Amino acid sequence: MSNNTAVVTEDKIKEIVEIALDKELDEFEMAANFYEDYEMDSLGAVALLVETQKAFRIKVPEEEMPKILTGNDLRELIVKLIQDKNDADGK
Repeated sequence: MSNNTAVVTEDKIKEIVEIALDKELDEFEMAANFYEDYEMDSLGAVALLVETQKAFRIKVPEEEMPKILTGNDLRELIVKLIQDKNDADGK
């Protein structure tokens, strides 16, 4: 597991999703579909984008958001964006 993956924990993803949904989730599965399983709407998707950017200090391209359907998708994107940012910063 890379250093970037270590900071993108399931608990952190759950926290971001809960903020985006504006509710606590009793059960959270990284493979669950945000829209079908947690009833996220378009406003929730925008909140997910904003909270992800704030939590990890990254810029998520808007065109990536329709591809983010699960916690696993979100973690994969965050790790990639952190790596890209670190590469650009020469880290």
